[in-house]
Amino acid sequence: MYATQIYVASQTVRNLIVVDPPYTIICAVFAVCGLLPLLGGFALLSFAKIGFTRPFQMLLWLLPVLVGCPFLIVALVTSATTRITVSADTDTLNVRKTILSLPVRTKEYPLADVRMVKVGVGNVCRFLYVSLADRPAEDLTGCTDRTGYSDVADSINDFLNANRR
Repeated sequence: MYATQIYVASQTVRNLIVVDPPYTIICAVFAVCGLLPLLGGFALLSFAKIGFTRPFQMLLWLLPVLVGCPFLIVALVTSATTRITVSADTDTLNVRKTILSLPVRTKEYPLADVRMVKVGVGNVCRFLYVSLADRPAEDLTGCTDRTGYSDVADSINDFLNANRR
């Protein structure tokens, strides 16, 4: 298991958990690149005792925010984690996406509707999608350059075949 690949985190007879981890190193680099101008700019402006009375002074206080926030937004986006849980006990395939452990999106599919999980290929990326019985296919993960998609799709499909009723 490497931090650069999607992997099966846990597997029992009745449950399977797959994790698409965050880009930790990239997230940390962008967070530092965002916090340095933000904190450094505010410290420098405070040390120089620049007030808020004139429009130009307010613009100076806004400058660290304008420089640092785009980096912090990219840090948040690269910290996203997707967790796919396939449970024979609840008969569901659950996809939960979180950013900094806060749930962003949750989707649940009944196992009776799930035909199989496949690997999709984009121009320079791969993703997992679920083939459904009576609806169009839907993406489970975002399009990334990670590895391990085929192994995960095989594991989920084997689990689904073993737990069909």
